[in-house]
Amino acid sequence: MQAAAVTAGASAGTGRLARRAARRPGGRVLAGLAATAVLVITGTTGCSVFQPSSAPAGLQKQIVLGERVGAASRAQAAQAARAARSAAESSLAAQPRVTGREVTAIGDSVMSASAMSLAAVLPGIYIDAKPDREMPAGLAILRSLAASGLLRPIVVVGLGTNYLVTTGQLQELLRIIGPDRKLVLINTYVPDGWSKMVNATEAAFVRRHPSVVLADWYDTIKNRMYLLWPDHVHPIMPGTVVYARMVYRAIQATRNVPGFAPATLPVVASRASAAPKQHAGT
Repeated sequence: MQAAAVTAGASAGTGRLARRAARRPGGRVLAGLAATAVLVITGTTGCSVFQPSSAPAGLQKQIVLGERVGAASRAQAAQAARAARSAAESSLAAQPRVTGREVTAIGDSVMSASAMSLAAVLPGIYIDAKPDREMPAGLAILRSLAASGLLRPIVVVGLGTNYLVTTGQLQELLRIIGPDRKLVLINTYVPDGWSKMVNATEAAFVRRHPSVVLADWYDTIKNRMYLLWPDHVHPIMPGTVVYARMVYRAIQATRNVPGFAPATLPVVASRASAAPKQHAGT
């Protein structure tokens, strides 16, 4: 039974890799390699396609725990919204720092792996981060939050690990959050061809939109591979602290961008629970 479950899980994960590979430059070759990986993985340990056999257990645990942190932050945000919309809380303008209660963060497994550290540096942050998530899914989540009145003044988006991000998607992202919120984009560090394309697209977008802040994960981590799991994608626990501090600095920088009018921004009171953290898929 366990062997069957492992094989099924590995096949499903590698199937996702194959589908992604087929969409990349040189996709047919990569898809073939991914198909070969299915045979290797399902015939041996059932490890994640993104990590060598020495990493998956710890990384997967890190991601699962990170998802629990995110789920707790979302549950508490919903409870707070139902209890009362604390828009009358002290003006953001009077606060020296942006707090977690003012931040919505949407991401993939890199953010999920780092959720514990994010919740530690930004108590009350709303985190929705899942493995394999791409930008279209993130946009759908943000639309729903905006429509329900739960989208906070500062929006952090960390997507691009799993596939390309287009200028059109970034324009739609700005449209969804509206003119009274600030956007932080986290770029990527991935050993895939599209990582450079994602980062170039986001850098160009930030240059054209001075109100958008870039959290440069690529530059932060590129010379510190020892802070990543062997997949060279996901941060180990000390790396998640570096990730969280980088995001924190970018969030604080939103106070200095053009057009920031904190007194007009709604605040949804909530607290992210101090749950554990850890993570794996993309």
